[in-house]
Amino acid sequence: AVQSVPLSERTAGARVNEIVRQHIADGSQRVVITHADRDLPREFVEHAFDALRYSGLVCAPDGEGDIALLGMTETHDALLAAIPWGTNAALDELLRAARELHVSVMLLPPPERGTTD
Repeated sequence: AVQSVPLSERTAGARVNEIVRQHIADGSQRVVITHADRDLPREFVEHAFDALRYSGLVCAPDGEGDIALLGMTETHDALLAAIPWGTNAALDELLRAARELHVSVMLLPPPERGTTD
């Protein structure tokens, strides 16, 4: 399942968890959330889905310290609550919280700017 969410809102973490929880309950095994303010190439999103076969949490920065894409195979309430959404510290805080909570993260490169399919 793919869903686009405004990740710059303060309540983004709760919204992401709600979406992941809903899609997992509906039978999805992998959920990718893209930042609603960013257009990502379809191939990039597909790459995130593939990466979720090897890691329970996949993240891609936007190149400015914010998060462009987040993929999960399960919810991570405490981890997402620690993120200062919409700031240039979002990615760093996600990685810090993941280390503290012993959650492995596959970090993808920032998506290339350009057109989408």
